[in-house]
Amino acid sequence: MKKTMRRPTILIIDDDPNNIGIVSGYLDERAYTILIAEDGESGVARAEYAGPDLILLDVMMPGINGFETCRRLKSLEKTKDIPVIFMTALAETEHKVKGFGAGAVDYITKPFRREEVLARVGVHLRIRELTIKLQDANSTLEKSVAERTGELAQTVIALRNEMNERKQAEEERELLATAIEQAGEAIFISDAQWCIHYVNPAFERTNGYVRSEVIGKNSGILKSNSHGGEFYQQVKNILKQSDVWSGRVTNRKKDGSSYEAETTISVVRDKKGVISNFVSIHRDVTHEIQLERELRQSQKMEVIGALAGGIAHDFNNILTAILGFTEIAQSKLPIDDDVVDDLDRVLDAGLRAKELVQQILSFGRQSDPEQKPTQLTPIIKEVLPLLRSSLPSTIEIRQHIAAASKDVSVLADPTQIHRVLMNLGTNAAYAMRENGGVLYVKLSEVDVDETMASRFHDMKPGPYIRLTVKDTGHGMDSTVKERIFDPYFTTKKDGEGTGMGLALVQGVIKSYGGSITVSSELEQGTTFHIFLPKYEGAILREKTQASTSKGGKERILFVDDEKMLAVLGQQLLESFGYTVTVTTNSLNALEIFRSAPDAFDLIITDMSMPGLTGKELSKRLLDVRPEIPIIICTGFSDQISETQAKESGIRELVMKPYTIKSLDKSIRRVLERGNALL
Repeated sequence: MKKTMRRPTILIIDDDPNNIGIVSGYLDERAYTILIAEDGESGVARAEYAGPDLILLDVMMPGINGFETCRRLKSLEKTKDIPVIFMTALAETEHKVKGFGAGAVDYITKPFRREEVLARVGVHLRIRELTIKLQDANSTLEKSVAERTGELAQTVIALRNEMNERKQAEEERELLATAIEQAGEAIFISDAQWCIHYVNPAFERTNGYVRSEVIGKNSGILKSNSHGGEFYQQVKNILKQSDVWSGRVTNRKKDGSSYEAETTISVVRDKKGVISNFVSIHRDVTHEIQLERELRQSQKMEVIGALAGGIAHDFNNILTAILGFTEIAQSKLPIDDDVVDDLDRVLDAGLRAKELVQQILSFGRQSDPEQKPTQLTPIIKEVLPLLRSSLPSTIEIRQHIAAASKDVSVLADPTQIHRVLMNLGTNAAYAMRENGGVLYVKLSEVDVDETMASRFHDMKPGPYIRLTVKDTGHGMDSTVKERIFDPYFTTKKDGEGTGMGLALVQGVIKSYGGSITVSSELEQGTTFHIFLPKYEGAILREKTQASTSKGGKERILFVDDEKMLAVLGQQLLESFGYTVTVTTNSLNALEIFRSAPDAFDLIITDMSMPGLTGKELSKRLLDVRPEIPIIICTGFSDQISETQAKESGIRELVMKPYTIKSLDKSIRRVLERGNALL
């Protein structure tokens, strides 16, 4: 009767249910019997009781860790011969050496890959099976000849052992060869002089070579320009000392492009201990690294946004005082006084500082895209000064905005258009960083006919706005030009670019129904043309207020925790004839109002204050007197939006820094609107 083969039993020791689920799912495909233990203590007990054929052991666990668990298993008579494979995310050499020292036979690296798990488990189960068979065969054979005597009987036994060992070794080699051929990692074997003798199919897929192109070649064909000679020499020194090196290497493919590889190189020594071969395993982790970089970049932008908000709040308060007291000083001087001209320069500088803060906030904001009628001219005028401040003086910026295009609009998100222009501008500057040059930015209108539209995918005929960014830099050859919109492709050095900029630019432009083109030649510069559909719908604008301020006689409660701004507010408003009560404490302001709610015609309050914020104070004031007009002033728009202000019953939101005229216009608008409702 044919003996039925017993299904191999595998014990998984891991405290993470997710890891157990993933590995169990892979092993179920081979119909293995699976046992589970969630810590080292119970794992040792389960192994001693059940006697599994193989143990998969997590390194990092509470209680006793994987290394100690393995040592205990190897110290017990019933479990000492059971092969143990570690499961770990720790790729450092010292961890592997420590694991082998504890008695493990192999490692499986996290995150788990189906092919690796099944291959490594299969190899060691097969070795275990062959070992047991050999032990059984030897036991039977030795028993049958035990009755014989003499040297001949021993010679039969020795010959059988040798044959079995040879058979076992051959089977192991075949199994390992199959596992290597089917592995997902790129593997090559070289001699002691790094001449390649073998590559697996994954190597061909990863590097773009076929076997015949690399067999007999030095492994240096994979070297990129990312590592110097001292790096490779250090690797060789470590291999001589510890026989294993693990780390991250930037390799070069056949087409010249590079990829990041998580690499392990192991030494093979002959019977005399001399190095005969190197086995190199490479896993392409380019995508994972790119995701890490994008995450770090996103985190940096969040920090920049938060920092910009804090700077804006404090700096706008300072600018409010500078602009306000400068205007007050001017009002006290004769019109022909020379000091008036000096104060005009202070005002101009303050307004430029105000614009700079707005630009920093615009660059750092991370709001969701919102398409709306957007004029490109103000964005160009906002971006170019930002670029100018970051470019060397050897690069000149020239702009040309066609008169007819000055006020036209497109349907887009202003923040995204801002980033598109910044990206193209910085790329152009990078191309001219060595020799300088000229950056041209142009805006014009163009009618796209059927013939022109047919040259672009998904572009429809009609009126378009064309934004042109041109540089006089080193240009691109046809190979680079064909790939510039590919994600992760970059010609910049490590740390200078991610290769995502132009891919994102193209995605943004296409989402608006537009198109982007590029023309370039080596040493002739590069020109990008962006085509965006012209927006021809109606644009609602607020009615223009009178250019002059007229003041009034109304009674105003002014609240700001900055003493300097409280003094400024009082002087500004009283100069226009208003009766002003000032406090620097929001709780005190609430008490003042509660004691005489009809004594005020208007409340002006700062947003960010201790005790009660401007929004919270407004709610309390409106509870006392629902119709009281309230204006909130803030130095950072993210603290409260205009919509939130309106929903809270606040009549108007005023951004700091404000001037005498802008503040009075808001006051008159709110008061006159309130009178119209009465």
